[in-house]
Amino acid sequence: MNAQAKRRRSVSKAPRQESATEAGSQESAGAEGTEAAFPAEGSVILGDHLPADAFVRLSVPESEKYLPCNPSIAKDGDGNLACLLRTVNYELGEEDGIWFRGDPAPNTRNYFVTLDADAKQKSVEWVDDLQVRQNRLPARDGLEDARLFWFDGAWQFTCSALHHGPRVRTTMALAKLNKTHIDRFEFLHSPHTREMEKNWMPCVNGARLAFVYSHHPAESFEIYPARTRIWLGAFPALQGWSGGSQIIPYNGEWLGVVHQRRKQKNRVYYAHRLVAYNANLEPVRAGREFYFKGEQIEFCAGIVEHGGHFILSFGVKDREAWLVKLTSTQIASLFV
Repeated sequence: MNAQAKRRRSVSKAPRQESATEAGSQESAGAEGTEAAFPAEGSVILGDHLPADAFVRLSVPESEKYLPCNPSIAKDGDGNLACLLRTVNYELGEEDGIWFRGDPAPNTRNYFVTLDADAKQKSVEWVDDLQVRQNRLPARDGLEDARLFWFDGAWQFTCSALHHGPRVRTTMALAKLNKTHIDRFEFLHSPHTREMEKNWMPCVNGARLAFVYSHHPAESFEIYPARTRIWLGAFPALQGWSGGSQIIPYNGEWLGVVHQRRKQKNRVYYAHRLVAYNANLEPVRAGREFYFKGEQIEFCAGIVEHGGHFILSFGVKDREAWLVKLTSTQIASLFV
């Protein structure tokens, strides 16, 4: 998420960060095995029904003083898992405040994280974006909330490039990685000339790269091999909902995760839903609302099918980065 949009006031003390042990303790209570059943209807808090080992916490080197959040999981052409993990120089207060920790503006550093077959973290390396930031003015203040995917034989990602000037702008961009160096970088300009763009949902289908731009109106675009609008329609059930994850194949359709930012008095929280799309990336079905660990700031930027399961990657309160593993049955149940 873009830190600038949330700026309200400072908080005097950084929020306490729970340990991985503490974070997992509640999830394990009353749950047995990864086939734990969700309620038959209504919204779902996944952490209330899944065992602790369904969740994996990601970390960055101890030398990194920024906080990890909003990972985006994907797999390469050989099925190897990786994440692009954002770290930020700010902390959120409990009532919609934001603290920049002595810095004048938000900043992001990204890390490339490799995972083993069990989705456990193996290695983590900083993604060198300095040349892009120095030479491409709209990206001067960082590359936010990347969505990682494998396309054309290489790791690539989309992101919101931040320019934190007198008029704050975020421009969508597409980057190609050569190991952990950005090898190619291009801006994806707004189809509606908006100054703030974010949360486009990439979809790779062979040699085709496309994006879901919005859900109501329902609008999608192809980027490669041709730049063209694929679909323009409506889906009222998702009015006010925004993109989240990439879009992946699912039972002859396409599957993604969307979110909605909500505010109750001064408290902000995010709800999520699964969405199924047809070949035009038109939304055709939306699942029920769910939360990962509770009604709080959570943000899903990745989904992948791996080893008969679905792994979703998400951030909590812009200071924690997590993966959660769901079975095919559990995914299907969220559409009920």
